[in-house]
Amino acid sequence: MKRWWALGSGRALDVRHGPEVRHVPAARRRPRPLRELGPALLVLAALTVLTACGIRPTDPIPGLEAPTGPVENTSPSLYWVSRTGVLPVPRPEGSLSGFDVVGLLAQGPTGAEQARGLTTEVPFDAVPATVDRVASGLDVTLSTDVSQLSAAAVQQIVCTVLGIQPAGSVNLRGGGHSLEFLKCA
Repeated sequence: MKRWWALGSGRALDVRHGPEVRHVPAARRRPRPLRELGPALLVLAALTVLTACGIRPTDPIPGLEAPTGPVENTSPSLYWVSRTGVLPVPRPEGSLSGFDVVGLLAQGPTGAEQARGLTTEVPFDAVPATVDRVASGLDVTLSTDVSQLSAAAVQQIVCTVLGIQPAGSVNLRGGGHSLEFLKCA
């Protein structure tokens, strides 16, 4: 004889080998054997262990403001020196992604750009360079002394880097010196 419990009804159903079913009052029910509760107890124990990992909740941890706007400009420009100052020259979309733009500035303009009278003042020994995002904007570390750079070279680097990765300002570092909080003018 098998006994099936009807959940929530307070009754148990006896099923015999025949088609007849009779109701057994709740008062005559036997408690479930431990082996029937075993899987439920295992799940409960596993949930207790997983939720009690020892990490306690904390207050929110303050950090930097979330960046706004695009992370990288999709229509970048390199800034070159002309007779009238530092000028942006657009590059094809996506052409500067992953490139060391300071290295490109040090190499100089293309032949067509040179024919237009454009040059560079970024020295070749400025590379390799690194660009890191910081709270105030970007830190650009050059392989040369930044105190020896011309004003045009500083503007070339600052404007190009800020044109590709918009940030508050640029800090140029190198050769034991730094130029802080520079913006493209």
